[in-house]
Amino acid sequence: PRPASPSHTGAAMFTSLVVSALSFSGPAMRAPTSSSVSMAAKKSAPAPTKSQALPWAPRPALLDGELVGDVGFDPAGFTDRISSKEELYRFREAELKHGRVCMLAATGMLFQEFFSWPAPEGVFKAPTPLGALATVPPLGLFQIILLLGVIEINTAGYKGRCPGDIGFDPAGFSKDGINPFFAKAELEHGRLAMWATAAFLVQSQITGEPILKTTMDWVSSIPGSMV
Repeated sequence: PRPASPSHTGAAMFTSLVVSALSFSGPAMRAPTSSSVSMAAKKSAPAPTKSQALPWAPRPALLDGELVGDVGFDPAGFTDRISSKEELYRFREAELKHGRVCMLAATGMLFQEFFSWPAPEGVFKAPTPLGALATVPPLGLFQIILLLGVIEINTAGYKGRCPGDIGFDPAGFSKDGINPFFAKAELEHGRLAMWATAAFLVQSQITGEPILKTTMDWVSSIPGSMV
């Protein structure tokens, strides 16, 4: 065979060097030492998965997307203080329970501006939610606390199909299994209701007036508003 020309030889050497550099290995390299192996592992390790909610932040280790509605959002670092999925499930149960309570609370705060049960003068009559609660007789408060206690006792330790499932489904939405769409909707509505409940309480306490009245007064003060 004819000897390779200098240009062909140079091109072959250049290609070999490029391939070797890109693959971190050469055609005739000596066996790597332990230090070089560890360095190569560090270089080839994948970058930490980023949070879907906060793309610039790493996703918390326990928030791996297993739970419905998990987008890696934990700026307060709650999941950094726990080490097991069982603890994470308890956090999800607490989140759902608070969300359910607040969905009822937010609805009740608005509904009471239109309707209230017939009651003696001065009972349940107040412009703000906390003011109305202060007018409830002691026996009424006892009934509320007793009902909450019964619910807590009956649902404590309940082994549902997923965190937050306590076997309560009078409408039968989950008779054929838990629909991920409904589960995510409940979670998102609960999160929104927690913010709404807090805002309603702060707003009504600051203004001393019903929530809808204050809101509509503000809307009507906007220039050009038709309210």
